[in-house]
Amino acid sequence: MPLQAIDLPLGDHDLSDRVAELLEDADRRIERWVHDRRDTPIPGFVPADYPLVFQALLAIDQLGLATGQHFLEWGSGFGIITAMASVIGFEAFGIEVEHDLVDQAEHLLDDHDIHARFARGSYLPPDADQNQDLVRDYSWLETDRPDGYDELGLEIDDFDLIYVYPWPGEEPVAEACFEQYASFGSLLLSYRTDDRLWLHRKVRK
Repeated sequence: MPLQAIDLPLGDHDLSDRVAELLEDADRRIERWVHDRRDTPIPGFVPADYPLVFQALLAIDQLGLATGQHFLEWGSGFGIITAMASVIGFEAFGIEVEHDLVDQAEHLLDDHDIHARFARGSYLPPDADQNQDLVRDYSWLETDRPDGYDELGLEIDDFDLIYVYPWPGEEPVAEACFEQYASFGSLLLSYRTDDRLWLHRKVRK
């Protein structure tokens, strides 16, 4: 079940007023939150280039690349990308293991009247620990977190577009999870630490 790389031409569209206000407010909240959590930081929380991801989501939507409108963010953090997907027109969801970040995301979206749903838990399915091809090289992989999909009442293969910003070295896990569990035709949009975006589609052999 290989993943097919897709060349995604990005436009140079101006941010809508709604998205620009969201990002400006989110920047302030993140700065304040990082300061307040300076003695108890959450490791691995690194904001992405949100305007760049917005251009990618907009291009995917305008080019009709997704087979449907169900969007999921793996590791949704402050919920900013989930929010942008919702503004563009996707039915947007996020899964985040850190409860405090889910609270921050829900407050942010409520204040901007943006609808999306978040779940507290792991984006890995509950049977991932039984999949040796997925976890054999990752002894650090936690498999005892709550099932985010159960809270949403959905499964990975219900989503047409999944976005992830994996930690360095976690990219193979995210791709293997997507390849194993996502539906055929669905898209995986990945943001990498070199500020590049990768888009793949799950296709049949």
